[in-house]
Amino acid sequence: MGRKAVDTAIKRSILVLRDSGMSQHEISRKLKISRHCVQQTIRKFNEFHTVATKSGAGRHSKLTNCQKRAIKLQKVRDDTLPLTDLVQYVQTSLNITISRRTVSRILHEFGMVSYIAPRKLRINYGHRCARLLWCYQHLTWTEKDWSNVIFTDESNFEILNRKNRIYIRRFRNDLKRFERSQQRVHTSVGVGIGSYLTCHGLGPLVFYDGSLNSDKYIDILDKYLPTAFEKFLPHSSHEILLQQDNARPHVSIKTRKYFKKKHLHPIPWSANSADLNLIENIWSILDDKLLKFNINNTEQLKSAMQMAWLEISNDIVRKLFKSVPKRIRQVINRRGFACRY
Repeated sequence: MGRKAVDTAIKRSILVLRDSGMSQHEISRKLKISRHCVQQTIRKFNEFHTVATKSGAGRHSKLTNCQKRAIKLQKVRDDTLPLTDLVQYVQTSLNITISRRTVSRILHEFGMVSYIAPRKLRINYGHRCARLLWCYQHLTWTEKDWSNVIFTDESNFEILNRKNRIYIRRFRNDLKRFERSQQRVHTSVGVGIGSYLTCHGLGPLVFYDGSLNSDKYIDILDKYLPTAFEKFLPHSSHEILLQQDNARPHVSIKTRKYFKKKHLHPIPWSANSADLNLIENIWSILDDKLLKFNINNTEQLKSAMQMAWLEISNDIVRKLFKSVPKRIRQVINRRGFACRY
């Protein structure tokens, strides 16, 4: 590890104090720096007649300019990407071991601000109590019990054109924020998707335009629920349950009448519990896979989604179902706060 360079102002102070008649030992005590530093500063000034740091001095950068631009591009594609994900990208894609501090410094070189994105919703005291109650009610459920649940969800992706750069951004269950973004950024194009997840694999992607309402949600259910129930045995000994969050189109009067007509039984779900919904992990995997595609319009985005969707293996799905009991125990141990999934 190289030593930190002494500030130019301190070097000038050393020379001023020397000219005033102070000894090197007195200068060292007054400025609270080592005597060796004082000696070296005076020697280099007598030799080079300057206090400026020598060109090329110091430790060389671990990354090339091309690699730094790659990090910048990754951040531009998703301005909510946290430092941890950027470090993981450098380690996997560029095969370089790097620290969070180095990545943050590189972003500052390009005038970009790094921060930790709020990837999980805020959970207040009321949410914690409801989540704990739900977790205790389902604490005895085994992996086999959860294998009879169909997890459903919707998400929104948009294509942004900022400073002549195209990148994709996903809004996690935040339709109002998605609509505000489309009004604010005139060059954005949005695509809504919905699907389901069972222990037997992923369902097909269903696309919709604009924000989700009861009619669109019922139409999505009509498209993918028949194939979802076909994945289970015709005479299953357990009742097949449906999971959905508490979004307004999911709990509207029209949707509840549809469930009653189709004899569907959604399981109760506590608010702000995206960490317990397995399909949220699938959206994140899809989000990462879209980075390798060149997307400029809506049709290319839909085509890329379909291709990336097929790349998600059933092994990932099985691991997610195995994690449900662990997630519930983590929420209980964390007193209702989000688990580490």
